[in-house]
Amino acid sequence: MYKKLKLTTISELIKNIYCSLSVIIIGCASAYAVEFNKDLIEAEDRENVNLSQFETDGQLPVGKYSLSTLINNKRTPIHLDLQWVLIDNQTAVCVTPEQLTLLGFTDEFIEKTQQNLIDGCYPIEKEKQITTYLDKGKMQLSISAPQAWLKYKDANWTPPELWNHGIAGAFLDYNLYASHYAPHQGDNSQNISSYGQAGVNLGAWRLRTDYQYDQSFNNGKSQATNLDFPRIYLFRPIPAMNAKLTIGQYDTESSIFDSFHFSGISLKSDENMLPPDLRGYAPQITGVAQTNAKVTVSQNNRIIYQENVPPGPFAITNLFNTLQGQLDVKVEEEDGRVTQWQVASNSIPYLTRKGQIRYTTAMGKPTSVGGDSLQQPFFWTGEFSWGWLNNV
Repeated sequence: MYKKLKLTTISELIKNIYCSLSVIIIGCASAYAVEFNKDLIEAEDRENVNLSQFETDGQLPVGKYSLSTLINNKRTPIHLDLQWVLIDNQTAVCVTPEQLTLLGFTDEFIEKTQQNLIDGCYPIEKEKQITTYLDKGKMQLSISAPQAWLKYKDANWTPPELWNHGIAGAFLDYNLYASHYAPHQGDNSQNISSYGQAGVNLGAWRLRTDYQYDQSFNNGKSQATNLDFPRIYLFRPIPAMNAKLTIGQYDTESSIFDSFHFSGISLKSDENMLPPDLRGYAPQITGVAQTNAKVTVSQNNRIIYQENVPPGPFAITNLFNTLQGQLDVKVEEEDGRVTQWQVASNSIPYLTRKGQIRYTTAMGKPTSVGGDSLQQPFFWTGEFSWGWLNNV
């Protein structure tokens, strides 16, 4: 009995020592960062070697680095030269307002960061709802941000920040017709006619003119020549306003009134600048995800939209513009919580999506096709539609 008891006591003692060592090791591991033994470096100036950049995962020394980027697990089509700055004895990525725009953050979010810039850039990790992860092997920065802080993106659409004006050039689009008439008696006659469009591109500006040309010959001698330019106009896109500016001879564009030819200036919002899913009217669904969540929109038990969103506010803006009736919204959190509500949808002419603006305005003088003035009364016309609420 004594020997057995003694063995048991020794066994328990060993177990206690092992557990104590485990606690000490765990405590040490959590109390200190990774340290490197410089004695292993075979160099005379090894004391001057700075290994601090390797002590904490995801950090880089202060400086500028060219990185590829991911936003909410979606790759962006650009590489950015991002700055790492020292904050609270640790380095962190610092992004300029221009880079935030290229990354797809909303104008409202970028404006909010202006008050906290450090040497012209903003350390985005100051936002509690934004997290970053740096893959040093791939030199790739992954950013997780609330979906409502980001502009809408579509795989089949290029955002205005990435547009370019193209190269300068000129073109001539023509249709040419020729005829020859040779009767047995009488004079021969010939006719040449052409019509089309000519244009010049220079920077963001586009000069266009429609032309019509007709020339007749009798026995090889020119009898009549007619060259007409029904329309000459200059236009350019204004991406910041999703609009097109036109100057010259053009036609009014209206959803209410009949169109007519005029000489003057016009400004019109252009839905072709928007992603295909944001054209026309559909309700906007907003909410707040407490965790990584799945948002499902259904109608009559038929799923019509589904998206995974990160924690924070979200906005579903790209529903189909043909939806009508009651929509069921369900948010499923990763911890099992479920939130549900309903949203009404209608398809009525002139409705505008929440947050969007549609407008057209023109001023000038009416003219006949060809540029001849009519009674020359000066006019101004305009239409405006603002998506204030989901059903307005």
